[in-house]
Amino acid sequence: MHAFYGGYLHSKTSLVQFAHEYNNVLGVKEQRELEDDAADSRGFIPCATTSPMEKQFQQEHTTSIFRDVQIEFVKKANCRVSAVDEQGPLVCVKVEEEKLVNDTILCVSYDVHFDHSTQELRCECNLFESSGVLCCHCLEVFHLYKVYKVLSCYVLPRWSKKIKRKHTYVKSSHDVSRSDESHVVFRRLCAHFYNVAQEFIVDDDETALLHVALEKTRARLDAHCAKKRSEGVSKTQTNIGSQSSNDVGVDDILGPTKVTTKGRPRSKRLGAALEKSFKNSRRIKQKNLSPEVRPDAFQDVNHGSFTGINVPEQASGFMSLLSSFKKK
Repeated sequence: MHAFYGGYLHSKTSLVQFAHEYNNVLGVKEQRELEDDAADSRGFIPCATTSPMEKQFQQEHTTSIFRDVQIEFVKKANCRVSAVDEQGPLVCVKVEEEKLVNDTILCVSYDVHFDHSTQELRCECNLFESSGVLCCHCLEVFHLYKVYKVLSCYVLPRWSKKIKRKHTYVKSSHDVSRSDESHVVFRRLCAHFYNVAQEFIVDDDETALLHVALEKTRARLDAHCAKKRSEGVSKTQTNIGSQSSNDVGVDDILGPTKVTTKGRPRSKRLGAALEKSFKNSRRIKQKNLSPEVRPDAFQDVNHGSFTGINVPEQASGFMSLLSSFKKK
């Protein structure tokens, strides 16, 4: 719970906030999953070894789980086979792994049970059962018996990058913007399948016929999709060839569209217009006073007299105010 809601909830969260944050958490989780799927489709992480088995995991697994697989391939260098007990097709291999604990090397042994006929194995460390990743001990046994390709049962669908996530078609409250036509078609097909299954579920023969019909329909759809993909690839190659042969003229290039800038908006303070009017009136007064006042007039002000000044009526109040400050 803490790992899922970390950063969204706290001890004083109300029920209304919980419902709101729950939708936010689902949206963030789904967005991260879509980003991871896009990253998996763009490229691969380089292999750490030259093992063809690692190459297989690189093509099948997602990026995040393949990093864990690479860790096990690196740890395989610290493993060695110490004993082998064969009983027909079943083999019990004892694998020792060197571990560094407090600057001391410890050798820990694990029993790996391997079946020659089916190429299935199981290690007592139970790493595959807990996380879905083959441990370094199993990889060492595969290397011992020259198994270069693992079975499909060791490539779980939950870690495969080629699996379409079914829950992405389920409508939720946080993905209204992604409710495109595919979601509508999916819900219609589900309703149709539900009605058909509900009608023919009583009789076993009718259920078997329905299964056969669905398998035939699926095979036809797979063939149709493969044909469309091949036609799309050939059409894309033809378009690329035709575009490379045609030169693009300067007149075909259009200018960018004009957009509103994101600069600082104009001030909307209540006192902005009043301050502007004060500045304008002060500027007008200074223009009216500048040709009338001489520099020696201010020297006389310091001595308390206004000699040689032709003071207009508008400036008389200002000069009297200056003289009152001087007297004080």
